Amino acid sequence: MNLERLFGPVNRALHALSRAQVFGVALLAIGIIGIPDYLVGFEVSLSVFYLVPVGIATWYAGRNAGLTIVALSMLSALGADIEAGHHATRPGLMAWNGLLHLGFMLVVAYLLDTLRAHVEIEQELARSDPLTGIFNRRAFLEQLQCRLDLAARDGQPITLAYIDLDDFKRINDRRGHAGGDRVLRLVATTVAASIRRTDIVARLGGDEFALLITGADPTGAESLVDKVLVALRRVFDGERDAVTCSIGCVTFPVAPRDADSAIRAADALMYRVKNHGKNAVMFEVFPGDESGVPKD
Repeated sequence: MNLERLFGPVNRALHALSRAQVFGVALLAIGIIGIPDYLVGFEVSLSVFYLVPVGIATWYAGRNAGLTIVALSMLSALGADIEAGHHATRPGLMAWNGLLHLGFMLVVAYLLDTLRAHVEIEQELARSDPLTGIFNRRAFLEQLQCRLDLAARDGQPITLAYIDLDDFKRINDRRGHAGGDRVLRLVATTVAASIRRTDIVARLGGDEFALLITGADPTGAESLVDKVLVALRRVFDGERDAVTCSIGCVTFPVAPRDADSAIRAADALMYRVKNHGKNAVMFEVFPGDESGVPKD
């Protein structure tokens, strides 16, 4: 059986909830388990089923929520035993069972929280360029496709700027890879600091970067790209490893259906800048028909 088909919808649904809502779901799960726990009595233990609310709260709402659910699950299990008459024999055994339940659930919550933290780190590393810390190509394409879909739905323009460093190979030849890496990091941090929080910058590979601008008309996008250029020129003014950029900036009034179409249009415009002498930026409003498919 395909686990993604089985648990994928549940996972996505829980991720879509707020932490308070997830906590509510975990509380509901405790109630659902607590009722049969009371009905079957102390002869049959249902403690293992409390792993479900503990796991939900810890994984989707965080450590504190998980620890709270651990405590509540212990109270629910003890309460079910007491109401079923288990308190009549060996009270010390009741306390032992409660502590055993608490300890086991605490270990589970700790392990799940640690695993979740490692998964988040691995996911972040898989989406980040290891040299510059900004999005890598894979993550950028995912974000681009998502933003294109939203722009098409809302009928909003979207702008993609393709940035290529001019004659970057000469820096590597003169200063070695350490010098080249320094320049790449400087470009990434400068561009990231010059854009809005809603915009996205990524390193596509080598000395190529991309900038995605949403919610701006062609004039607004042009102003933002000019701001980025001014910041880059200011940073590299007087630098021994100064570089210039060739930028192709394409605004799509009608969003193309796929990310590759947008990348190709911006890349082609960037090469026109290269062919006209480099160290410049070209802006273009890309035509598209009503279906959203770019025209040749």
